[in-house]
Amino acid sequence: MKTDTLGTSAPIKNDELKELLNEPVATNEKQYDSNRIFGAIDMWNLQKKQRTSLAMRRRLN
Repeated sequence: MKTDTLGTSAPIKNDELKELLNEPVATNEKQYDSNRIFGAIDMWNLQKKQRTSLAMRRRLN
């Protein structure tokens, strides 16, 4: 009977792990402008979201 198990994948060697940790990782984060002003369109979007969420709550009750 085999006593050791590998699980879902084979273990990573220390050299391979160090190499993977040093590689740069690309991210898909948006860069937001810190000088952005809360405008009328933002207020309209908030009110629209509130209306739709309220309608959903009414349908569920």
